[in-house]
Amino acid sequence: MKINFLPWDSDFFSKKIGDITLDQEEPVDTENYDLIVVKQLSDFLIDWEGYDLSFKETKVNFIKPLDHLHNIGSGLVKDSDNEEKEEDFFKELAYESGKMSRFLLDKSFGEAKFKELYDRWVINSLNKKFAVKTFYIEESGKAIGFVTVQKYDDLGKIGLIATHPEYQGKGFGRKLLQTAENFCLDNGMTHLEIPTQKENIQACSFYKKQGYEIKDEIIIKHYWKNDSL
Repeated sequence: MKINFLPWDSDFFSKKIGDITLDQEEPVDTENYDLIVVKQLSDFLIDWEGYDLSFKETKVNFIKPLDHLHNIGSGLVKDSDNEEKEEDFFKELAYESGKMSRFLLDKSFGEAKFKELYDRWVINSLNKKFAVKTFYIEESGKAIGFVTVQKYDDLGKIGLIATHPEYQGKGFGRKLLQTAENFCLDNGMTHLEIPTQKENIQACSFYKKQGYEIKDEIIIKHYWKNDSL
């Protein structure tokens, strides 16, 4: 099987990176890739000469049908289109949203590149490349929670969502998610999907409490070439 070259990832990390989906063990031409991202529906051993497994996670997609609007109350959740904020306002929350990201937990990338990646994610969400809407909550001029939403026809998807650790457990995450759901319903979306990691027990529990169910799961593994680590 042939590996799919990932030009954006390769350029950003200055490595030759590709991905491949495998249903069973079979011959693969590794083509001198620095990193091969393997996606599997079921877990099985892969042994490629010259490559080491550095990271493994199970990505989970949650989904919920949207059938009613929530009463959020006025003033708490703000729309970045109405009250414009610079990207620095959201960066710490972006890092919080990515605390279980494979780009952080796989130390081969380095924390600096993880932060740069999420900085770009925030910028491209605010300029509408990665999201159609960004909502946030602030207190004393500080961002304490935010969520970004993307639209794919009648399906909405959460890109980034986080509440500052000092404000977790106070209902802010629920208000942000309900605001995102209201936005989706008001804009022709019938379902909202949220990706996370199965290993992120806190997030999975939160989404289930909000009425979300697991849509699908996929195992993701990172195989680095020995001399690329």
